[in-house]
Amino acid sequence: MYTDDKYWKKYDGLQAAKHELLVKYLRGWFPILSKFNSRILYIDCHAGRGRHKTGHKGSPLLAINTLLEHKSKNEILKDNEIVFIFFEIDEQNCKYLQNEIKKLGRLPEQVKIKLINADFESKLNRIFDELDKEKMTLAPSFAFIDPYGFTLSMQLMNRILSYPKSELLINFMFRYVDMAIHNEPQKENLNKLFGTNEWEEFREIKDKEKREKSIINLFANQLKATYVKYFRMFGSNNALKYVLIHATNHCKGCELMINSMWAISPDGSLAASERDNPDQLTFLNYEPNLTSLRESVYEEFKGKEMPIKEIYDWLFRTQIYKKAHLHQVLRELRDTKNKNGIPFVEFSGYSGRFAFSKNPIVKFN
Repeated sequence: MYTDDKYWKKYDGLQAAKHELLVKYLRGWFPILSKFNSRILYIDCHAGRGRHKTGHKGSPLLAINTLLEHKSKNEILKDNEIVFIFFEIDEQNCKYLQNEIKKLGRLPEQVKIKLINADFESKLNRIFDELDKEKMTLAPSFAFIDPYGFTLSMQLMNRILSYPKSELLINFMFRYVDMAIHNEPQKENLNKLFGTNEWEEFREIKDKEKREKSIINLFANQLKATYVKYFRMFGSNNALKYVLIHATNHCKGCELMINSMWAISPDGSLAASERDNPDQLTFLNYEPNLTSLRESVYEEFKGKEMPIKEIYDWLFRTQIYKKAHLHQVLRELRDTKNKNGIPFVEFSGYSGRFAFSKNPIVKFN
């Protein structure tokens, strides 16, 4: 919980990038989920005050406004109910947020807002216990978990992921975790965070980059999600501060998040810096380096014939690239011949402007 008044007095490049990623994702998430579900939930587990003293909106207001200002709002709300659930444990923060929500005025009847002044973990566990008891399931949900520290429960995060069409965006506070692994009193919190004590091995890793990778990978691997992607956030000293981790069991959700990340970080670094000006975030056009993708896809499928849809699944499970990047690489391989004069890649069932949408077979020679 962000109770420190200093936090609300400023708004830096990391907060801006985090919120931009959230908004870009929700712009795609609302219309996708509302097509097939009559009720969807947006859950903000550490809602905060709703607005910084700089005037910048916090995640609750951004989420609501993303829906209200959506070009397809009427279609999204038609025969649907969109429920925003905001958890905020600090009473004063809760009052601030309640006031900000009131300023929005009258909301559409289909938009429901629940502001809960309580700890989200205990409350959600009770709700899930009741659902399980009644053999009911959770409505399709997007849970944003943005804590001040790192006292999170892997068990609860995986419980959320166990429900169909539910996903997470987690602010993994790497800097705090990295310091805590050498602090014996934090052992219980770290066991809870990772859902295992395997993190203890990291105490012996002296190499900073190797330890960083090991910590993030353990957390990501403990999440029971088919697709896990992350976006790194660096402090003003260029040290990794925290990592935004998205977890979902649905390919479409992963694709949407990858597209959102590349929109914010078009150079392919999938990272942001605290030094970035939050009011002057520029998204320049870059020509991404696709060498790694080209080598990986060819090595993975060499000698095989695969439908493009199966290659997409591999792409989203193992890579950080977009479909458009894969298409570009496959065309380049098609237009390049090996020493025997044979193209590295050949297509069958591939024709017309939307050739890849026809699920062509890709042969890797």
